[in-house]
Amino acid sequence: MKRRFSILVALVAVLSMVMAVPATAKEPLQGDMELYFNLGYGNQEAPCPDITWAGSVQLDGVDYGIAFFPIASEHRGNSYHFEETWEVYAEPFDFTGGGALMVCAPGEVVLRGPDKGVEVDNDYHIIGSVDYAAGALEAWKGRQMRARGTGVFMEVVDPAGDIVLVPLTAHGTFRLN
Repeated sequence: MKRRFSILVALVAVLSMVMAVPATAKEPLQGDMELYFNLGYGNQEAPCPDITWAGSVQLDGVDYGIAFFPIASEHRGNSYHFEETWEVYAEPFDFTGGGALMVCAPGEVVLRGPDKGVEVDNDYHIIGSVDYAAGALEAWKGRQMRARGTGVFMEVVDPAGDIVLVPLTAHGTFRLN
């Protein structure tokens, strides 16, 4: 009888500790993200040639700037796979798209990390991590980042006469777990 009681006490103690862990875990932080393609990307004469997408993300009711810096990419069948670094800034970009990004970093970096993603039929899914966090967001260092949404593309005719898709905007959700 004493043995069963001891096992029951130990089981209750373990279960109470396991149940306490989720109560102390930080709730995910999620917000809307509005991105615009930087038409100056890749043009070394443009002010911000290393940024593909820039825009804003709202986290916990605060608007931040966000930018993506590509590392590698490849087409695989009907999907586009990419690897990049992302940065979130204390101030939103003053950039509404339709041209080349003129300001490369709007203030202090408050979040940064690497990610990998895939785009299929204009929908994108990104998974990454937070390597750097500062200020009001410093508790998110080491956490996971996820983003998903839809890109808007426009068909244009290139100089060779071929129809190509040009990225314009991407809207979605940015999430820290």
